[in-house]
Amino acid sequence: MKKLNKFLLLLLAAIIFIPSSTESQNRKRVNTLLDLYGQTAYSYFLSANRPGYGVDAYTLEKGTGSISTGISYGDEVIDVPVSFSYGITDRLEVSAGLSPFTESYNFAGSKISGLGDSYASMKYSFLESDRFIHAFQFLVKLPTASSSKELGTGKVDLCFGLAQAYAYRNFGYDLSVELNLLNRRDFPGSKKYPPIIQNKLDSVKSQYDYTYEPEFVISGGPSFEFSKIVSAFAGYSFSRNTRLNYNSSSVYGGLGFIAGKRIGISIGGSYGLEEAGTWGISGGLNFSIN
Repeated sequence: MKKLNKFLLLLLAAIIFIPSSTESQNRKRVNTLLDLYGQTAYSYFLSANRPGYGVDAYTLEKGTGSISTGISYGDEVIDVPVSFSYGITDRLEVSAGLSPFTESYNFAGSKISGLGDSYASMKYSFLESDRFIHAFQFLVKLPTASSSKELGTGKVDLCFGLAQAYAYRNFGYDLSVELNLLNRRDFPGSKKYPPIIQNKLDSVKSQYDYTYEPEFVISGGPSFEFSKIVSAFAGYSFSRNTRLNYNSSSVYGGLGFIAGKRIGISIGGSYGLEEAGTWGISGGLNFSIN
């Protein structure tokens, strides 16, 4: 039961909580960069709507499935993700998910909504001991969100992650390192924006003649089980887009509840530590299938 509690807590935090933080940060980046630099290509690329993905060290047992859903909200950005995971073996887990509904803003500041991006992933756990476990994850973002509406980039992203988890009695911590190869979004089509904006974008196209934006992410923090049914987690996350030379960081925390042998519930929140700090709240529901 303790391992199940820990797994549900981390699964809900990774799948439900992290995307809300990332998407709300994207919106604030646009506002800040527009104030500092004007409506330029730099702010256009940083404002790309991309879901955020996390990695944890726990895998489902062989023959066990898990369905998760929830909702996240931050700075008028809404996301409703749904995912399914299945244990192929005790060490190998496969997952898939999508956002049936997402709502945000395009570069011109208009509200947009519709189907979000999807993903498929594989996770393998290794070096497991009484207190430690490690895992490697490979994830592919599938561009199901509309690029013409700017709900997504319309391109595939590749995400690699390593995670470590430690547990001793009621205390634990989690640490993860990610390398994400973010496929560059395309420049907007001609006549999509007013001429003054379009001319600025067109004038700097040669500076963005690349395929991927490598992004490094480091996240980690403690967790504590108050009882068999209530757990808490907190942490710090730092990311760096090396191609666009941009850093962001945030703190997060939340609670997980075991509502029965098969049901887990989570609530969480985050706050960005940039000058124009962002915030987000989320809730999630997980159902285990044996």
